[in-house]
Amino acid sequence: MTYYLYLLIGIISYTGFSQSEDTFEKANDAFADDQFPKAVQLYSSLLDEGLVSTELYFNLGNAYFKQNDLANAIFHYEKALQLNPADQEVRQNLEIANTQTIDKIENVPESNLSTMVYTTTHLLKVNTWAWVSVIFSFCFGFFMVLYFRSGTTRKKRINFFIAILFLVFGVTSLLFGRFQNQFLGEQSFAIIFEDQVQVHVEPNSRSDVNFQMNKGSKVSTGSTFRDFTQIELSDGSKGWVKTLILKKL
Repeated sequence: MTYYLYLLIGIISYTGFSQSEDTFEKANDAFADDQFPKAVQLYSSLLDEGLVSTELYFNLGNAYFKQNDLANAIFHYEKALQLNPADQEVRQNLEIANTQTIDKIENVPESNLSTMVYTTTHLLKVNTWAWVSVIFSFCFGFFMVLYFRSGTTRKKRINFFIAILFLVFGVTSLLFGRFQNQFLGEQSFAIIFEDQVQVHVEPNSRSDVNFQMNKGSKVSTGSTFRDFTQIELSDGSKGWVKTLILKKL
């Protein structure tokens, strides 16, 4: 009986995977035939089923971009980069989409060291950094065993030196993963999905308007109060907007 249960589960899983793959191919065909609304519908149906991948978010972003829906295009490019920060094709398309948004926000200047650390730590996902650290740890242990079993002083020195290198690489990978995880945990981002959004000084529609934002801009989100969310731009500007005009990443 258990065997038949496992077999049934396997058949259901395989059938579901096959259907999803078929839907993905149909979406790709629709995109190739310039049927972008149909492609969006098919790609979105896969997300509704709980399927998540860099390719799915990227293709959906492209389909939205072809319809000049910059907000949705940027949102899905950002989602793709969350899964694979090292994907240069996604990053390039995101940069192109950002150049077409109305708002041009200047970034706060950062030191070369900060930029280098941020870029390096975001080359891989947090889980990938963890696996890299584990692999380096095993290598460290392996060469330490060789060190203790080496018969000559020269071999001991070589194995010990290599073991220390792997230890340093392992600790560095662990720190990179922790730094990225801390960054993701401390900051939440969202995309604005309305044009001419008034950013208020206080979480109140009657308060003074600090500045305006437009559809497609990426903002950092902070605290919430009633139906308002505090946002911060990359240039340091802050204010409050209606929560419903934001789509959180």
